Amino acid sequence: MKRLAGLVAALALLVALPASAQAATCTPPKYPGSGYFTSLKATKVSCGEASKVALAFHKCRTKKGVSGRCVSKVRKYACNEKRTTISTEINGRVTCKYGSRKVELTYQQNT
Repeated sequence: MKRLAGLVAALALLVALPASAQAATCTPPKYPGSGYFTSLKATKVSCGEASKVALAFHKCRTKKGVSGRCVSKVRKYACNEKRTTISTEINGRVTCKYGSRKVELTYQQNT
């Protein structure tokens, strides 16, 4: 009976691992310029790749100035951005998807 209980507990742990391993809260990369990334979340992708996507999105977004928009794919990810703007800053929430992979980030940029 104890052996069966131990086996059930081990199986429950194995079943729980893939779900928790698929999504991770990552340390955001250093923001290039005046502002900062405030959060970074990776689903089915490494934190390293998520950081690269965040930086590539920033580069795409600021190509035409600090208030620019990114309308092309970055590192094969299609990104959707929602933002609020006041006279001194932009606060953005971005979701980038590539198949089942997803990178979510938030940023604050001074204008």
